[in-house]
Amino acid sequence: MKRRDFLATLPAAGLLLSPHALAFAATPQSAKRLLVMVYLKGGNDAYNTYVPLNDAAYKKRRPTIAIARDQLLPFSSTHGFHPAMAPLWTSWQAGDMALVQGIGQQEITNQHYRDLEMQFTGSAPDKYLTEGWVTRAFAGIPSTTPADGLDALAFGDLDIREADPMGPFRGDKLKVINMQHPSEWLTRRTVAGTQHLETTRARDIANRFAQPEVRELKTVFPANEFGDALRATVQLAAAGLTPPVVHITLNAANGDHHDAFDTHWNQLKFHGNALARLAGGLAALRDGMIEIGQWQNTLVATYDEFGRSPVENENAGTHHGWASTHLVMGGRVRGGLLGEPMPGAEVFYISGPPPVIDYRSLYTTIIEQWWGGNARGVFERRFAPLNLLRA
Repeated sequence: MKRRDFLATLPAAGLLLSPHALAFAATPQSAKRLLVMVYLKGGNDAYNTYVPLNDAAYKKRRPTIAIARDQLLPFSSTHGFHPAMAPLWTSWQAGDMALVQGIGQQEITNQHYRDLEMQFTGSAPDKYLTEGWVTRAFAGIPSTTPADGLDALAFGDLDIREADPMGPFRGDKLKVINMQHPSEWLTRRTVAGTQHLETTRARDIANRFAQPEVRELKTVFPANEFGDALRATVQLAAAGLTPPVVHITLNAANGDHHDAFDTHWNQLKFHGNALARLAGGLAALRDGMIEIGQWQNTLVATYDEFGRSPVENENAGTHHGWASTHLVMGGRVRGGLLGEPMPGAEVFYISGPPPVIDYRSLYTTIIEQWWGGNARGVFERRFAPLNLLRA
């Protein structure tokens, strides 16, 4: 099949930040918008998330971990959702969720740290950059941020670097706070009362950032750390306190990514639970943002360092792979399918088919069509934006 960046689109069926919460204002419209980045730590198995319906080789390649066809929710003529993804079915039917198929990096090492570093910095495989891609993007967008405004807020573990542990916000040029445990924020409503990290420019903000008044929501959020982070995001948005970016890491409750998405062994025990937390949390985020009238100005995008191999390994799991499929949600998202499904392949336990969409095309879409900026100079060359967003 000829590779193409666009396969099909399905028809689609205020997040108003206070002036003190804005980090940029390229246009009056883009200044109101929130990006929620969801990091699936460890590398999600897209083959068992968006599952082939009629591929006999799929079951052959995965003799013990293949998901039975009668358990799937068909979203196209060829693929279905893992049953744990059922909470997102409403969003799919409403046309405000897209699947970006075959997305990834052109070259990977299959080592977590280096491949994630390329995701954080938007770098080529042979380049080592010190600034995150968001840091460089914001440098080219006119800023109206007052002294007490944040550029980004992160929940959960973000980056293992000691000197600059800020992931896509590296470079110590932005005002970023990373709270390790969102449950602490929900209990205390002050950054100072949480285990947290901050950039140099956010130090004074961290000392006084608080939310004394909290809007009670009808939406029910899952009782876990991911659900807590999403509930905090909606309540901050309702109060006009969200910065332009909220970053949330989805990991196992015990902090071991092998018990969530990095499924090297006993995958059936861990993967479905991780997907259930993802789907249940994002469905609640959607409901919450609709409840407060802010879904139209919210964009959600998942990402990880790499995908998984199409071949089951000797431990009833999957080793690191290459391309993946990620979801994008929001009130302005063109629901449907982008790219093309990842083909299965008889490969060694590691690797798989290469990507058909470079992950920097998604980031370019965010920079130019969501933030109203220009991605020129953010990456080493031009990447065409995806046909993903409505005006």
